[in-house]
Amino acid sequence: MKNKKRMGRIEVLELRFNVPEILKTAGQRLSAALVLGLVLGLGSTAQACRQALVLAIDVSASVSTPEYLLQRDGLVRALRDPQVADWMIGATGAEVDLLVFEWGGQTHQRIWVDWTRITDPGVLGTVADRVSRVQRSSEGESTGLGTALLFGAQQLATRRNCSMKTIDVSGDGKNNVGPRPRDVHARLEAEGVTVNALVVATRDVAELTAYFQAEVILGPNSFIETAGGFEDYARAIKRKMLRELVPGLAALQR
Repeated sequence: MKNKKRMGRIEVLELRFNVPEILKTAGQRLSAALVLGLVLGLGSTAQACRQALVLAIDVSASVSTPEYLLQRDGLVRALRDPQVADWMIGATGAEVDLLVFEWGGQTHQRIWVDWTRITDPGVLGTVADRVSRVQRSSEGESTGLGTALLFGAQQLATRRNCSMKTIDVSGDGKNNVGPRPRDVHARLEAEGVTVNALVVATRDVAELTAYFQAEVILGPNSFIETAGGFEDYARAIKRKMLRELVPGLAALQR
């Protein structure tokens, strides 16, 4: 269910999530307008950018070429989804800055889409088109999760005027080369970076989810979204991005 409301210059989409039962019984509902107002303080001091969001895509050896394409095309579907657009596009001073890159071993990080401020549906559509044309450049990469987080943090360091800084990392395995994710957490935390994860798994789901919970995600409202294999990636990345765009709602899903 969704209803559109207007608040000043920003059009807000009210999106109903499955909130805890205690909130349902109390009859409380969170709207995008309320959450954005509380988190961003739009009524007082608008920021140059409300959120810098880095999408980090796993292209390690465990990801086959068909799975690579499922990831890429699933992300394209999410970027073209009307709900994602409604949440991502804000008034002047409340936009999202977006960067997309792929990661593998210690030396493999390739930017798909460099920093782009999402100011209107046309810009978001252009980003989706660029992602749709990306082709795999290498195979056989190791899984350098820690290095991927460091690379994401380096990109975020250039977005100093953004209120929130988030790395959204997708992965189907554990780190096996370079620094462990936990070893780079202190640096990321000092820079105010939140790390959320999309775990892609069809077996050993509980084990891999526990690993990402203990070793990868970072921040008070950080969370894990799970995809039941790459065929489920499109659904999971859309839901994950919706949760990331309004951290207050992400906290309710934990």
